[in-house]
Amino acid sequence: MKPINPAPYIEHTLLKPTATQKDVERLCAEARELGMVGVCVPPVWVPLARKCLSGSEVRVVTVVGFPLGFEPVEIKVAQAELYTDLGAQELDMVLNLALLKAGELSGVLSEVEEVVRAAEPAPVKVILECGYLTEAEKRELSRRIPETGAAYLKTATGFGPQGAKPEDIRLLREASGGRIRIKAAGGIRTLDQCLSFLEAGAERIGTSSGADIVREYLALTRGEALPEVEIFVDGACLGNPGPGGFAALLRARGQERVITGGEEATTNNRMELRAAIEALRALKRPCRVRIHTDSRYLLQGATEWLPRWERSGFRTADKKPVKNRDLWEELARLLKTHRVEWVWVEGHAGHPENERCDRLAREEARKRKT
Repeated sequence: MKPINPAPYIEHTLLKPTATQKDVERLCAEARELGMVGVCVPPVWVPLARKCLSGSEVRVVTVVGFPLGFEPVEIKVAQAELYTDLGAQELDMVLNLALLKAGELSGVLSEVEEVVRAAEPAPVKVILECGYLTEAEKRELSRRIPETGAAYLKTATGFGPQGAKPEDIRLLREASGGRIRIKAAGGIRTLDQCLSFLEAGAERIGTSSGADIVREYLALTRGEALPEVEIFVDGACLGNPGPGGFAALLRARGQERVITGGEEATTNNRMELRAAIEALRALKRPCRVRIHTDSRYLLQGATEWLPRWERSGFRTADKKPVKNRDLWEELARLLKTHRVEWVWVEGHAGHPENERCDRLAREEARKRKT
């Protein structure tokens, strides 16, 4: 079955603090060219975005109380008024979590109502930052926020502890009784992810990977394949713990790239993880990837443990954080961007690429030996 075109649901997002005029112009050109519903830009770039999108149906969105949401309501109201005057057609407002956690739900709802009035006629999306909320809090907010006149519930800023999850979309939709729309945002980087959120009930998708997602869809409908990349990785550690190094060899379209690095005090497992992470970080667009590794820890973790850890918040059965949690969380994020196949390689068995990566990783470890 042909997948749904995601473009009419995507707000092409650029909220990096270093975003330049050229970045915004490129964002707007991509949104216009690919038929996206909107662009989400920092407030300072709203006038430029309106100018770039003049004559198009692409909507200009900006943020209020971003990214932490703890400004006094007077500040948020002033922002809403100013940003709509500048040309913003929709506003994404960060919920005041400080008030919520203090048990002042009435104050939270009153603040949303005031911003909604100040923004009229621009629709307001309320960013819940689900990663900080309990299930009970998500349900209560979903029941109550529709009463404020807000147009959407939004999952995350992208700067918090957790991105969008399909289960949150389903929860927000069920708890709100369909009285408010849902926007999924935070960590959405591939067509498969985007479609899973639409299937779960999201009606908007906020993502900085909008162009890649739509182009992946267009390539799929034309029968084109994703770029294929072959990756070989290895890590080494002198002492375990001790000085360590990692190496990754990437091959695609007849070209080759080597990535190396290390740490002064680390473990072999961390270096195996770093090798895979740095290799995937080097890919500039979604790819079909085969990663060759001789690390059982990396292979089993990526293929068996990660799904369970993500569901448990990266905690073990006895509620303790998993070892190397920071790296596993980063790897999980990257694996959602690419279609990855893992290949087991027997270490020190004469495999040319594995031996090469092993040698490079050991060289990096020796550089850091004091």
